[in-house]
Amino acid sequence: MAKRKPTRSVNKTTLLVMGEGEHDKAFLSHMKGLYHQRRSGSKITLDFSSGGSPHDIIKDTVKKSRHVDYDQKFILMDSDVPVKQQDIKAADDSDITILYSTPLCLEGMLLDVLDQKIPNTAQKCKSTLHPQLADSPVLAKSYELLFTKPVLDKTAHTTIKALRKLLSSTSKK
Repeated sequence: MAKRKPTRSVNKTTLLVMGEGEHDKAFLSHMKGLYHQRRSGSKITLDFSSGGSPHDIIKDTVKKSRHVDYDQKFILMDSDVPVKQQDIKAADDSDITILYSTPLCLEGMLLDVLDQKIPNTAQKCKSTLHPQLADSPVLAKSYELLFTKPVLDKTAHTTIKALRKLLSSTSKK
């Protein structure tokens, strides 16, 4: 009988990154594909809330992360609706870091990365960006042509820089 090779226990860093909606999750999936190394020592779970108010999104993230011991938890949230102090406290109490899509929303942030004019409402940002995508904004592949690794590496946008670092992090500190 052949001997089994001993299995090695690897101490992985676990991350939860929640998007506000399906578009956010698709873009985060695209970025994860560019920056996350499979053998990096980290496990990244991407999920999304079904939109709503910042209160609803934070509450949903707390609920989804309550029974899993994630090392770090993040929400990518639009900035067009102010977050109440009590909701910021609820996120802090659950060790959730909020990253804001600025200006306005995910699409506004992505237009900013492309150095395009930012419309004054989230809906107009969506109407401007979505026709430029390769396919539906709920598919990660839709972001591949416009948001290549060199484009994302070059941007000085604070949230994109934070996401690059987060998605390429390697091990427990």
